[in-house]
Amino acid sequence: MLKNKNVQLGIGVGLILLFLFGGYFFIAGQNKKVTPAATAEDDSVQELSAADLGLSLTVSPDKKKVRFIIENIKDIKSLEYQLTYEANSTAQEQQEGGEDRVERGITGEADLDIEEFRYESPWLDLGSCSRDVCRYDTGVEAVDLTLKIVKKNGKTYHTEKSFEL
Repeated sequence: MLKNKNVQLGIGVGLILLFLFGGYFFIAGQNKKVTPAATAEDDSVQELSAADLGLSLTVSPDKKKVRFIIENIKDIKSLEYQLTYEANSTAQEQQEGGEDRVERGITGEADLDIEEFRYESPWLDLGSCSRDVCRYDTGVEAVDLTLKIVKKNGKTYHTEKSFEL
């Protein structure tokens, strides 16, 4: 049966078609676009004012550390934070062709599913620390705090606030 040229030709064409269609469906599956259901989560994020949270910032006397405080956490399950600030670049960064000022940042998260009504973040170093040796940034004049808050009802909120040091 396989000695017949028409059978061999048919099997060859079938294998080629199978390969082409299989490749098409594989590639098409890799290039799926984001569905509206995936973006619905981003659309459901609502703004929450810093005043509603009782959000404040405490600065250490030497202005090398900050911590934020939320006075009203009674219905908050968790939060993620991003603290950004602009600082003087280091001598090494300038030697490597960097700008005079650079943006730095600190991120973190906290589980607030507790019976407290107030949250104080840990002290956040405005610099970098390793092995109990810290190199603090200089020229920090303000910090921007962004919070992503998940409430106990599952809704997500967003808050931003700038603080002068």
